[in-house]
Amino acid sequence: MNNYDIIVVGAGPAGSMAAMSAAALGRHVCLLERKAQAGLPVRCGEGIGYKGLTLTLEPRPEWIKREVTRARMVSPSGINVEIGNVDKSWILDRERMDSDLVKMAVEKGVEYFPSTTVISAEKTNNGYYTCVSNSQVTRNNHNTDLSNSQLDERRFTAPCLILADGVESRLARCFGWDTALRPSDIETCAFARVKSQNIDPDSCVFYTGSKAAPGGYLWLFPRGENEANIGLGVIGTKCTTGLPKKLLLDFINSRFKDAIITDLHCGGVPVGKWIKPLVKEGVMLIGDAARQVNAINGAGIAYSLYAGKTAGETAAKSFRPDGTVNHNILVEYEKKWAKNFGKQQERSFALKEFIQSVDDNFLDKIAATLSKEDPTKINYLRVFTKTFASKPLLLLKAFRLFR
Repeated sequence: MNNYDIIVVGAGPAGSMAAMSAAALGRHVCLLERKAQAGLPVRCGEGIGYKGLTLTLEPRPEWIKREVTRARMVSPSGINVEIGNVDKSWILDRERMDSDLVKMAVEKGVEYFPSTTVISAEKTNNGYYTCVSNSQVTRNNHNTDLSNSQLDERRFTAPCLILADGVESRLARCFGWDTALRPSDIETCAFARVKSQNIDPDSCVFYTGSKAAPGGYLWLFPRGENEANIGLGVIGTKCTTGLPKKLLLDFINSRFKDAIITDLHCGGVPVGKWIKPLVKEGVMLIGDAARQVNAINGAGIAYSLYAGKTAGETAAKSFRPDGTVNHNILVEYEKKWAKNFGKQQERSFALKEFIQSVDDNFLDKIAATLSKEDPTKINYLRVFTKTFASKPLLLLKAFRLFR
C-alpha cells in the first residue's frame, strides 16, 4: 500500500501541473501515467497563444519550435483569406514540454510512476480513495526486454484524487460522473508530422468544408523549415470508419508530392461542454477528462495548464491539520475555472453548434467577402464577426470569446 496526500492520474499537461503545484505547497503527491513516456504519441497540433501559455507557466526556449506570424483560411471552394493581424502564437514541442513538466514535478517532490495503468478506483470506508493499477515491472534492471517483465498490481491511497487521464477516461464513472459524449461533441482526428520543401514556415493554414473535414477543419501548423504538423477532425455525426485517416492522407499526397510522413496516428478530441460538477467530495476532474477544451478548434493546452495548476493548489490548501480534506475548499477550483475559462468555453460551444449547421456555400460566401479586405486588418475576431453577423447573440459571444 502506497499512502499519499494526493493521487494524480495522468501525466499530460493538466496532470503534471496539478501534481507539481500541489507538491510545491508541501503535499505528498504521486503521479501515475499509463504510458512509458508522457506525451507520446503527440495527439495535438501543438499550437498555443502567448497569453494562454504564459498565464500559467513560464515557457522554456527549447519548448518553442516556431513563432507564428501569419495565418490563412481556405474555404471549401479554395478561396484564400489571409489573416495578417495574428496575436503572438507559438508551435510547441509537446514531446519536450510534457517530458520537462514531469521532471519539474519530480523536482518538487512528486513520486512519478510511468507504465502504470489504473484499472479501478474507489472510495474506501474511511473516506480515502484507492487506485488499483497494473504496473510494468522489469525483473532484471539491466534488461528491458518485456519477456523479463511482468505486471504487478499496486494500490495507491490518498484522501484526495485528481483525474487527468484524458478523453478516454473511464475512472470518473467510478464516482458517478456521466462521461459519455454525444457524437456531435467529439471529433475523430488524424494527425501526422510531414516534411516537405513546399511548407510555408511562418503561416498556419486552416481548411474548411465537407471535403476537407466534415463538421470540423483541417490544419497545417509549421514546426520549422520544411516541417509541419498536419491534422484534421471529423465530427462524430459525420464520421465513418477510417474516414479521417483517408482524408488526411489524400490531402497530404495531393498537396505535397515530396512529403515524408511520420507519426501518423488517430485519436478523439472532445468539443462539448465541460463536465459539471468538476468536484465530487475528494475527487477532481481536469483537462480532457473534464472536457476542458475550446469547442471551436479543439485547443486545450492552455485550459489544461490552468485547470491543473488551479486544481493542484486548491487541493493542497484543502488539507486540515489532522490530514483530512475539507471538501468545501475543493469546490473553489470549479468556481475559479468557471469564472476564468468556463464561460469562455461555453461561448465557444454555442459558436461551434452554429458552424456545424452551415453548409459549404455559406463558408464560401464569408470567404469571398473577407478575401477582398486588407489582410493586415483581418484577425480571428474579424472572421467570426463576419460569420455571425446575422446572429446578434452569437456575435456577442464571439466578441466576448476574443476579448
